[in-house]
Amino acid sequence: MVAPLVLPVPWKALLGMMLLLCALPVQAQPRIGFGLDLFTENSHLTGEQAINLSRRDESFDYGSTSILSATLTMTVPAPIAPERARVGAGVRLFGNYGTENEGRLFGLGLLNQAFVSGEYGLPVADRMEAVGGLRGGLALLFPGREFSQEIDRLQDDGVSVWSLPRVGWLLGLSLGARRRMSEKIFLRADLSGQLEKLYLFSTSQKIDGVQFDKNWDTFGLRLGLAFAAEFSL
Repeated sequence: MVAPLVLPVPWKALLGMMLLLCALPVQAQPRIGFGLDLFTENSHLTGEQAINLSRRDESFDYGSTSILSATLTMTVPAPIAPERARVGAGVRLFGNYGTENEGRLFGLGLLNQAFVSGEYGLPVADRMEAVGGLRGGLALLFPGREFSQEIDRLQDDGVSVWSLPRVGWLLGLSLGARRRMSEKIFLRADLSGQLEKLYLFSTSQKIDGVQFDKNWDTFGLRLGLAFAAEFSL
């Protein structure tokens, strides 16, 4: 039997990084940022269920039922090119995350992301700079709604699937502009693209002599427009 892929998610490591950044001397110029992201999504769920030799394709394309997420970040100047480059960490909260395909709704649960990031800014005008960024990290899905019901159904049938959060990875890039409003406050807007993969089911076992297999994972592209405020500490 192969249990669903559930990896430890480094929330403690992320919190430790935040605390470490807060403990840096004033010269390090840490910044806290808060932003709202409007996004559209084009994703695909690859799914298959097999009982002995009978296989059923459960795959479908989908878009997200939500279009808004919130992001909290903390950054400091990078050791290399500290006047232009910054590195840091953050979390992105999607809330209730679900799929919509041809009028069919399927709620997956609460989706969150934890990531590390890097960015580089170039002055383009008075108090204005163009900013390019990269981020990568882990996605964490707490099962809910229809996905949780599917887990319960399988468990009632004797399938050893877990109710624990599902994990995945993400990789994204952004391009935008940032304006200094005062010595401590910055406003910015970014266009972004992000790839994300989530691992939902990966189980193979025999139940009363019957071979049962179920595999689900998602992969998708999000395009978004983010508006954020940053505050120097």
